[in-house]
Amino acid sequence: MASDAEAPPILLSVDLQHGMVEGDKEWGPRSTPKLVENVKYLLETWREKGWPIIHIQHDADKEPDNPIAARFPETFAIHTSAAPEGDEKVFVKHTSSAFFAPELPEAIRSYGHRRIVVIGMDGTQCVNSTVRQGDDLGYKMVIVADACASYGVEDFEGKQLDAQNSHNSAMYMLQAFGKVTTTAELLKELGY
Repeated sequence: MASDAEAPPILLSVDLQHGMVEGDKEWGPRSTPKLVENVKYLLETWREKGWPIIHIQHDADKEPDNPIAARFPETFAIHTSAAPEGDEKVFVKHTSSAFFAPELPEAIRSYGHRRIVVIGMDGTQCVNSTVRQGDDLGYKMVIVADACASYGVEDFEGKQLDAQNSHNSAMYMLQAFGKVTTTAELLKELGY
């Protein structure tokens, strides 16, 4: 089995669905203005190298009005910037962590012991849960902050945090569970 340093990392695309990337107007603006550009670039790089890519879709099946439920096919669909190609695996989850998607852990193990590079949405929710659980399971997690995005949140005192501050806070907290980096830094580290 190859070691982390020898094997190229798995790219895990979390919830990059049309309804998340484009967002509901009620959610306000999202962070990360270059999200789509960075996602496309990372996927192109992984594809050119033949490295493993796994896509995750969130099905909010228990929330009647959530636009990322399978019953709303247009918003549930993976965003065009992150659409799977060829034999890239796609898993559907119903909870915040991607690791609860049926068969995902088995798919990850099939690639051997590798780092997992996470891109996706929402940095304060599903990306956050996925990274934390991945770390708990013993995976070396890498989070590409500018290929993830978040929406604004309300704090426990009822104060609204805008999307970029919410995202920056989420990325800061994830430093305890993995390496937080940027698209440019990651590609430089990988030799590109």
